[in-house]
Amino acid sequence: MPTAYGLFAAAGCVVAVLWLLRHRAGLGVSENEFWAGLWTLLAGGIVGAKLLFLALGWEHYADGELRFWGDFGTGFVFFGGLVGAVAAGALFAAARGVSFVRGADYFAVALPLGHALGRVGCFFAGCCHGRPPHPVQLYEAAGLALIALACRLTLARVDGGGLAHGTAFRLYLALYGVLRLALDPLRGDGRPERFLGLSHQQGLALLAIAVALTWQAAATRPRARPA
Repeated sequence: MPTAYGLFAAAGCVVAVLWLLRHRAGLGVSENEFWAGLWTLLAGGIVGAKLLFLALGWEHYADGELRFWGDFGTGFVFFGGLVGAVAAGALFAAARGVSFVRGADYFAVALPLGHALGRVGCFFAGCCHGRPPHPVQLYEAAGLALIALACRLTLARVDGGGLAHGTAFRLYLALYGVLRLALDPLRGDGRPERFLGLSHQQGLALLAIAVALTWQAAATRPRARPA
């Protein structure tokens, strides 16, 4: 029988893909390239999410609590999936000769849309829960919906020529980093790892913000004119 989590997760994927498909012309790819790119990003996201979980939670495998193949469906880290998908997308764009940052701006809208629905599924499944009385999954879903809206408005300005390509994606990285920084202390599903009072997830969120700000500064820096 399908579960509420499965239904919301599937709905999130469908909504994100349909939104991207509707804007395929803006992505600058053919229909075959569109589907090939999606499968490539999915593979990169799965690999990245699993590798980061292995790096952060290796003790679960070392003590026999989890088996790599037998429990493959357990243990993924979103930030690892994001890095894996970005890397896969950059390689795909380079191989196909299309603009990575142009496509990334569209994913900056689709990704938080799908992610928001997935977090609603987490609420019904009871995973990624917050400390009472905080329904942190719903907090994150609402935040992600607002991020999607902000990135959609920014994308409109990018398409209109008012902002540089990549601006919407950099905004997504910065805003999602801020959201995770704010919500992680409310999580009640176990964040024992701490460094300078921060969890691994908060450290990754800070890194995402730093990358976004540095990238934005480099992208908007006036270029020196040749002498």
